[in-house]
Amino acid sequence: MAAARQGVLQRRDPPGRPPQDGRGKLLFKDGSYYEGEFADGEIAGEGCRHWAATGNTYSGRFVLGEPQGHGVMTYGAGGCYEGAMSRGMREGHGCLVDQDGNVYRGSFHSNKQHGRGHMAFRNGDTYDGDWVRGQRQGHGVLRCADGSTYEL
Repeated sequence: MAAARQGVLQRRDPPGRPPQDGRGKLLFKDGSYYEGEFADGEIAGEGCRHWAATGNTYSGRFVLGEPQGHGVMTYGAGGCYEGAMSRGMREGHGCLVDQDGNVYRGSFHSNKQHGRGHMAFRNGDTYDGDWVRGQRQGHGVLRCADGSTYEL
């Protein structure tokens, strides 16, 4: 009688290994996955990646395994982002809907609102103006739902 063994059978070209070129699906041990294009054995091209730990899902372009270019990130905690990505971060122009329903359209740098942008708050207020590292800063106009306007 053979002894029971646990583990993974290692072969020269194990199943589940990413294809060198073309389309395929790669499953990660933590339950995450990528489905899409591969080039030279790397995640590259159009595809969809799901991270099991956070529940985040990204559909769009990948370079060297990272979101790069235009895509859509849906956050497991709520909210989504559509726009430019660089090395897996929001970078450039895009639209972010946060988990509370506030909508920001404008520039991003290092994953944060940075530069010119427009925020429409769930309560009806809006802000058009400058942002620095995710905070309103510099010149801008706040229009409140009650009709009042503040120029900053």
